[in-house]
Amino acid sequence: AVVSTQSTGVRELEKKLSGKHVIFLSKRRILSKPTRHSRNLSKQKRPRSRTLTAVHASILDDLVYPAEIAGQRKRVKLDGSQQIKVHLEKSSQINTETKLDTFMSVYKKLTGKDVVFEYVD
Repeated sequence: AVVSTQSTGVRELEKKLSGKHVIFLSKRRILSKPTRHSRNLSKQKRPRSRTLTAVHASILDDLVYPAEIAGQRKRVKLDGSQQIKVHLEKSSQINTETKLDTFMSVYKKLTGKDVVFEYVD
């Protein structure tokens, strides 16, 4: 239900806000990795959806919503810095091409990771 109304909601809000970019993101929770000395009060295993990697991946999916992610590559440079290359579907290039800089800055602000978006066939 949220996905079907998201695209129309984004379109209407962008019209109303005179061309500013609008993004909907879900609230996600990251649980710390259990260690020997951590006190797990509930004695339950941490779900995969609460891991750092899963939360960052789902933020990326939400961020580029009208587009589908075709693939990802992580590039590690010689100085140790990492950059994520995200390949988006070519079919959604018309809708999302102007928003790529916004996607990059929002993802960097939320996760602290550098990301570059490219379109693939």
